Amino acid sequence: MRVVGTSRRHHAGSDAARLRRIPGVLALAGVVLLAACSGPSPDDAHDSHGPSAPSLKSLGTAVKQTKVLHWSGSWRLYHRDEYGGLTDESSTVVTADLRAMGDGDVFGTLTADGVHTQVMLISGLALFVKDDRAKHRAVGDKNPRSPAGRWMKINRPNSFSDVLGLKLSWLSPSSLGSLLASSTADGTGEATGTSLPARSSVARRFPRPPGVPADAVPVTFAGDDGTGPGVYWVSSGAPLRLLGYSGLDVRYDSHAEPYERLPDSAAAKLSVRMENASAARTTYAALRTAVRSLPSTVPVSDILSEKAVSVSTSDAQCGPLCHTATVAVTLTNDMPQESVTALYEVRLTAREPFGRSLDEMDLGSCTVRLPTARPGATVRGACTVSGAELRKAVDEATDEHGFVHLWFATRASRLDSDITGPSHSEDVLKRVDSDAVAALGTG
Repeated sequence: MRVVGTSRRHHAGSDAARLRRIPGVLALAGVVLLAACSGPSPDDAHDSHGPSAPSLKSLGTAVKQTKVLHWSGSWRLYHRDEYGGLTDESSTVVTADLRAMGDGDVFGTLTADGVHTQVMLISGLALFVKDDRAKHRAVGDKNPRSPAGRWMKINRPNSFSDVLGLKLSWLSPSSLGSLLASSTADGTGEATGTSLPARSSVARRFPRPPGVPADAVPVTFAGDDGTGPGVYWVSSGAPLRLLGYSGLDVRYDSHAEPYERLPDSAAAKLSVRMENASAARTTYAALRTAVRSLPSTVPVSDILSEKAVSVSTSDAQCGPLCHTATVAVTLTNDMPQESVTALYEVRLTAREPFGRSLDEMDLGSCTVRLPTARPGATVRGACTVSGAELRKAVDEATDEHGFVHLWFATRASRLDSDITGPSHSEDVLKRVDSDAVAALGTG
């Protein structure tokens, strides 16, 4: 991640050369004069006569020591349209009211399409969401449906903690403070240079979020392969306080789009309050209450893969005159703790074995809901395809001896699935208690 600059002027010095010589760290490439040629706006009002830019290391230290970061704001979540594009018509505005603590405990509410989603992330151990009414895109996944009023566990790799396009772990004081504190080579965090370049293009792309004071100082990050571009908004005077963030770094995680492919309108616009130990104790108490409400078994959102669940279909078995065809479906659940009940669509196709055309004919489909497969179990089901297309193809391909000259093929596609698994609520509660002690020095 490369820092473009801040909104304050700094005098030239030897630090500039030293910053450029140190690889693998963030370097402040210059400073930004925020005075628009056509006249000042609230975001362009800073000039070289204001206080000097804040030290990113000092800011990072302050953020890490904060007991609670209370985030509020919004972003636009895009879904691919029928042509694979990203348009406003295929998007949803998401709003957030979240409190983040310690090394990655996050608790609060996200709202999209009128549905309120309660969220709790426990420092990389577990992620749960609860919607106030059922909907499909609870966490950006088509499957499964989110049950209304019930906690759902989100199974993701440990490094992924996104819900509705927001990286929850990014919000925590520890991770964000470390990011800011390591943003310079010499630890000063101050912009250096001998010239005043035009206002950063990044700052123009990501304006000040609602709720952030007009005199806030923007610190601009250009982004790189591992970090999205964005602007941190910082208090203009002591004590140093983080006031907000606008940009793409906090956005997608496990469903990531390359940053250069996301429109700027997808950027998060977040204000933040740095709250004290009293707010942390209140939030941890609410988090404990939510964890204690978890049943022993909960719905699970998990993207089924060939490694987790394997499905196969049999050859089509013809009925009388081959006007019907029955297809068996077999599912093996290789998940170690979760059970799955799945609905599949089976499509039957055929082509003439000796015909000049190799095009497949679509002969129809059927659906089958398989029995619940417990961890390590194999279940089976079957459905029957019938209809005019199948009868017509069979009649035309039958010779005088009654042989049907068709090659059949079958393919199963998952339409829906319900996955359940253990909540491990006792282990989660122990982690919450441990995190509270680490953050506050007491439970």
